[in-house]
Amino acid sequence: MKEVFIKSNFWIGLLAFSVAFPIFVVCSSWLMPGTDLWLHFAQTLLPELVSSTLILLIGVGIGVSILGTVLAYLVVMVEFPGRSWLEWALFLPFGIPAYVLAFVYLGVFDYSGYAQVWLREYLGIPGFDIRSGYWAIILTFILVFYPYVYMMARASFKRQKIQMIEAGKMLGAKPLRVFWKISVPLARPAIAAGLLVTLMETLADFGVVSLFNYSTFTTAIYSAWGDFRSIEVAAQLASLLVLVSFFLIYFEKKARGKAKYYSSDVSHAKAYYANGLIGWILFVFVFGIFMLSFAMPLLQILIWSLEVYSIEWSMRYFDYFVSTGALTVCATLLTVTVATILALPSKRKSNSKTLQWLIRFSTLGYALPGSVMAVGLLYGVQNISLISIYFGGSSINHILFGSVVLLLFAYISRFMAIAYNSTSASSEQIKPVYEQSARLLGASRFRLIKEVYFPMMMPGILAGALLVAVDVMKELPATYLLRPFGWDTLAIRVFELSSEGLYERAAIPALMMVFFGAIIMIMFNKLDSDKY
Repeated sequence: MKEVFIKSNFWIGLLAFSVAFPIFVVCSSWLMPGTDLWLHFAQTLLPELVSSTLILLIGVGIGVSILGTVLAYLVVMVEFPGRSWLEWALFLPFGIPAYVLAFVYLGVFDYSGYAQVWLREYLGIPGFDIRSGYWAIILTFILVFYPYVYMMARASFKRQKIQMIEAGKMLGAKPLRVFWKISVPLARPAIAAGLLVTLMETLADFGVVSLFNYSTFTTAIYSAWGDFRSIEVAAQLASLLVLVSFFLIYFEKKARGKAKYYSSDVSHAKAYYANGLIGWILFVFVFGIFMLSFAMPLLQILIWSLEVYSIEWSMRYFDYFVSTGALTVCATLLTVTVATILALPSKRKSNSKTLQWLIRFSTLGYALPGSVMAVGLLYGVQNISLISIYFGGSSINHILFGSVVLLLFAYISRFMAIAYNSTSASSEQIKPVYEQSARLLGASRFRLIKEVYFPMMMPGILAGALLVAVDVMKELPATYLLRPFGWDTLAIRVFELSSEGLYERAAIPALMMVFFGAIIMIMFNKLDSDKY
């Protein structure tokens, strides 16, 4: 029996190591000697990349923290007109890719967009360059990423004792003081966790920064590989981003460890009731954020789609849909399957520190851009080929480069954390007594998994699958670098058309993505609401 467990741990460890393979490869890139190209990048571009990335992180961090926290507090603690449907509607921006929101605002507010044309012709206001500076890109990220803070802060506010807030009110504290002195400090770990996830997503973005011509590490990585064909320099740039991501992960884990997101002790009572003018002001504010982050972009791409539908629509969009759907389904099933295997409860597994470390390391991919995962895989395959050739074998570059296998591998490594965290949260609710009882009754490990573990883990598995599906559908940099030749997805089509300024044509594939993304997020919200 002991040998069986040892073998089981070995295969689980090997699986975790395989998932983390791109990260190991990128981290090992510092063992390479420096090249002239790397020295050029380090001396001329690195200071600009550091400063621009830092400005982006600070601006987005402050914005999402304030907006997400305020929105969560209002929908949980205050009763105002439209609150019940706005509470779930604020989740919908999860389903819209950041680069879709970016090209919509570029199309509307660019110099030739109808918003600026109207300002110049009717109000006499001079035009402005939306691409200059960093304010527009920061606002775009805030509108698309605030749901991370909103979701976690909302869960924390729902568990706060209404009696504590009532006590503050009885002592004469104003609502704003109660908010700052009682509610926010109690929700601080959840807010911090949402903030750090947002910063990871900001670091990982490629589409938005490319459309705004804003230089970050992700654009530099793509330039090193796409323009200079130097996988070594791309890997070394990626390794710097890995260090920053690990720093964020450390603080995110600490924040998440202090926060409780789900409990049976959830209050549905409202601390405040906003009636009359105040209630409608709150409605306008919350509804305005929903409009700017989801409804308005959706309406705009719908208008553009109708304008060009007759000349743009063809059966090739069916091919884009099929390729996107096939990749999404395959990647989701594979990722969830691996995550479930890694998350299955096991006393033997929990006693192995090495195995715990490997599993934890395999979930770090979500903090890294898709470009980093792609570079890690490409560089890893290249090194394996060199080793194979050295020992008299043949190169495997021609087999794996540009293959669906490599792309699916990147998806699994990139989004493992989403599926694993959700599945692991469900598995932690399974008490060790179940395994002990099964052994006493002579039940096999397979039967225990099939009849006990799997049914109890199913809510977490489904929630993880929905979130992975959304992210795979939206993923751009990994798909852009690793997709097979001639294999276009909806995300690739949107990015290529919007990069050329063809916003109306990009609207059709974008509409398809937003539609299915919204459906998935509605399903996820249904699962989430069942927990309360």
